[in-house]
Amino acid sequence: MRKLILLLMITGLAKSGFGQEFSMPYLFEDKPDFSSLSGKYDLKTIDELEVLDERTIEYAYNSEGALIEFFYVHIVKYVNSEDAIDRNNKIYVSFYRATVLVAYNARVISSKNEIKLLGKDALKEGTNEDGQKVQFFAVSGAEKGSLIEYFYLVKRDARVSGNYLTFQSKMPTAKSVFKIISPENLIFSTRSINGYSEMKPDTTLSERNYLKAETLNIPKMDNETFGNEGGNKMRVIYQLYLNTAKGKKNPYNYGILSQNIFDAINIAPTKSAAKEIDKILKSSNMKFARDEESKIFKIEDYVKNHFEYVESGDDRLENLDDIFKLKSYNDFGSTKLMYHLYEAAGIETEIVNTSSRYTIRFDPDFDSWSYMDKYLLYFPSIQKIMMPSATSFRLGLIPFGYIDNYGLFVKKIKVGDISTGAGRVKLIPAYPAEHTQHNMIITAKINATQDSLDVNYKQEYMGYYAQDFQPVFDYIAKDKLKEFEESIVKTIHEDIHIKSIRIENKGTENLMINPLVVNSTFSSAHFLDKAGTKILLKFGDLIGPQAELYQEKERLLPVENDFNRVYNRDITFIVPDGYRIKNVSELKMEIQPFLANGDGAGFISSYTLEGNKLQVKGKEYYTQLKFPKEDYEKYRSVINAAANFNKIVLVLEKIN
Repeated sequence: MRKLILLLMITGLAKSGFGQEFSMPYLFEDKPDFSSLSGKYDLKTIDELEVLDERTIEYAYNSEGALIEFFYVHIVKYVNSEDAIDRNNKIYVSFYRATVLVAYNARVISSKNEIKLLGKDALKEGTNEDGQKVQFFAVSGAEKGSLIEYFYLVKRDARVSGNYLTFQSKMPTAKSVFKIISPENLIFSTRSINGYSEMKPDTTLSERNYLKAETLNIPKMDNETFGNEGGNKMRVIYQLYLNTAKGKKNPYNYGILSQNIFDAINIAPTKSAAKEIDKILKSSNMKFARDEESKIFKIEDYVKNHFEYVESGDDRLENLDDIFKLKSYNDFGSTKLMYHLYEAAGIETEIVNTSSRYTIRFDPDFDSWSYMDKYLLYFPSIQKIMMPSATSFRLGLIPFGYIDNYGLFVKKIKVGDISTGAGRVKLIPAYPAEHTQHNMIITAKINATQDSLDVNYKQEYMGYYAQDFQPVFDYIAKDKLKEFEESIVKTIHEDIHIKSIRIENKGTENLMINPLVVNSTFSSAHFLDKAGTKILLKFGDLIGPQAELYQEKERLLPVENDFNRVYNRDITFIVPDGYRIKNVSELKMEIQPFLANGDGAGFISSYTLEGNKLQVKGKEYYTQLKFPKEDYEKYRSVINAAANFNKIVLVLEKIN
């Protein structure tokens, strides 16, 4: 029985004229045997295993001499539960950038090695959750212990300026293979990250450049609390390094990219657009700003309050004249508009392009356009950064996926009468812990009938914590405002009776200018219990619910926080006359496991008791984003310290 060369059988590839454009025999084996890969695992205890993940990028010239790209995916999965079978009853075909589905097929191999070929009718068309058309294999006949094998080959527009593939998922992979094949004149550079094998030359193909990597026993990647799953997955980044036919090395370097970015954004506005720019500068009241930082903020605030961000590639959202007509822009369009406003205002601005560290980290040691995902603006005079497209953020605060990451900073330079862009890779630093705070100032006393706790509760939110709330006040409906304000106070506990709320510095115009201050008074029986003549005060509950970290399985990922932060707590409790606190010493805690290494996180609480006035001060702080996996238990002890404080119940006993 011959091998199933499905390229020809299914799509009539030879007739299509594509037959000479790629070199690999993409096929199924007649007698599949994957035991050498799956045999390394205890299959009886495994729910799902990716036995083989094979992917190939092949570049070729078509009959017209244009460069095209083929993307081949070959997957073998072992399924051993009904859930695993259900998860794989639809296998989606990636049509990202694809122009033609060249070949495909799928089959199920039973535990008895019986083969059920699903054939071309297995490919179905439907819509995904976003209403987009998708194609998928409808897999039937799989049972526990089966192998599901499929492949597809798509033809797509060639991309050589930088791309990457990810090779780690929520199941273990026995073997991963990645190949890059290109014509002799095209030489690619690659970067393997997070433990994937390095791509190495293979000489088995004549008249082709052939890079190949094989990685065995890739562990599954589960999301973990305080862990960056996306940023830590195994990946390969690849980019064209040399076209020997043109003799030009690194044609997609950052110098060229910087010029391209600058030229695209700096293009002179039309007369009508220039007039609109002047109108915005006047309407923003920047002339009343006390300094340059205030000018920058006022312009940004005006634009974000009068224009809408739309996630779309529509060219009109990138053209200044259309932006003014539509009052809308996309990521590039928002950056373009803001840049021209600051240029007209005489404010030096640098354009920044970067990636989210939760998707792929910007590697400062490997040039690749694949990192270029999001635009920012940097103001060197005040050393602050903004994201033009982020409507609910303001100067000095950008979404935390883009901090603690590198970016390409493009600065305007003049060469004679010509302006161009010069780029430099620099770190976008994480903000210090003091930048993001949640502070509590609490005064509490038991009421006269000893059935409730009366509380004056003041909260201050800054940085990312303020960003959670301040922008909401700009958009929330009036009939929902009271409920929203009460929900902020009730973060301490749901079972409280709110008597008053007064909130200062509402709205995005205060973000990074003034902290959100929430003053409230409430009473609650929740904090009190009785045990005979004793009063049990749930003192720890006054700081609100706290996260608690459990680790039943071995930790896979290093610790990575979203942002640095600090919590300050100042609690005053008036002890009722005739009572004393039996266990007041429990309030003293000191967990600082990183003191020897720069004090990256800690929890401290102390108290004073003078007469009937108990004053407790607490501080919980996280001054660095990342901790190695080996320090996870230390980090966990800090997180759990707050949870342990939250559990403290003070025993108030009568004085004889």
